[in-house]
Amino acid sequence: MRACTTAFLAVILLFAAPTSSRAHPHVWIDMRTEMHFDPEGRLTAIGVAWTFDEFYSAFAVEGAEKGEDGYDEELLAGLTDVNLENLAEWNYFTEVVSGGAPVTTGKAENGKSTWDDETGRLTLSFVVPLETPQAPSAATPVKIRVYDPSYYISIDYLKDDPILMTGDVPAGCKVKTETPNVENVWTTLPESAFTSSSSQLGAYFAPVATVTCASAT
Repeated sequence: MRACTTAFLAVILLFAAPTSSRAHPHVWIDMRTEMHFDPEGRLTAIGVAWTFDEFYSAFAVEGAEKGEDGYDEELLAGLTDVNLENLAEWNYFTEVVSGGAPVTTGKAENGKSTWDDETGRLTLSFVVPLETPQAPSAATPVKIRVYDPSYYISIDYLKDDPILMTGDVPAGCKVKTETPNVENVWTTLPESAFTSSSSQLGAYFAPVATVTCASAT
């Protein structure tokens, strides 16, 4: 757990002052998200699953003993607690906007860390609830971005089945994702992306998932 704490604290400290010398990722995440709908057909929560790259995964469990069945559940639970505690200050890197207005999110729930021995990769999953359920429509689409503001961590959707919709999903609901072209982003970045203390560099590279429902109420 000490290794994971150190890793995330190192990342957190970089958020305060992004500079051009740090303007590239050091950690890579493959992501899946799950849109949860309630019985009234409203979006109530975003499920997030991050699979870290092999190098970060190895660093996170460095020094921990691994048994025949993998890493101890208590260790993995500790990793989850530490990571979610640190990420809370940053809204778990999750931004939700409905009809152009920010949507307030709550404390992450159902956190869990798992280790895949075959790939040597660590996965952190959690659910981010919306304080106010949203009814996506063509007029008021819900847009979700999950990104590290400093761009120290690159978070990208998996190519296969990156987004699921679960629960009482209204008829006609669909999710469209847009992923910025990294090369184009670099050529159009304003100087403030590197010099401003409030810079959101990672936002320029963040994939956007847009949810709309034809029959939402």
